[in-house]
Amino acid sequence: MEKVRKYDYKDIESIKKLIEKNGCTFTYQRNEILKEFVENNDKHLNAKEIYDKLKYKKIGVSTIYRTLKLFTDLNILKEIKINDINYYELKIFIREPIHMHFQCKNCRVIEDIFDEKILLRYLEIKKILEKKYRYKIKDVDIIFYGLCNNCIEKFRKR
Repeated sequence: MEKVRKYDYKDIESIKKLIEKNGCTFTYQRNEILKEFVENNDKHLNAKEIYDKLKYKKIGVSTIYRTLKLFTDLNILKEIKINDINYYELKIFIREPIHMHFQCKNCRVIEDIFDEKILLRYLEIKKILEKKYRYKIKDVDIIFYGLCNNCIEKFRKR
């Protein structure tokens, strides 16, 4: 399974330009929230997790929610709803129209799945649906649920 592309701080500069191009100010708070996603780009973060990491910097929960909405509206972040919790991940540089996740039902970890063969099969399905129903599919979210390797090992040792 391939790993997620690592972002760096020059990516923040291009995102800052996008935000400003859309008539918004790139504030200290928005920068700090964005840095959390850049530094943790292999994780899916929710508003509470971001707040817990940034509350010592005097960034309020309402600022976090407003910023998450703005970043989602600008396609900087992708919102994924799992078990009534909204998680977010950097989206701006993702080009795949299909995004697959796995969530462990025990430890709740969420992982991205990048498997070329599976993605190609789903792209075939996408083409069939678009042709048959004359849709234009822009995005697909697929979430698999089960037990991760760590939890399987823990249960084996019991």
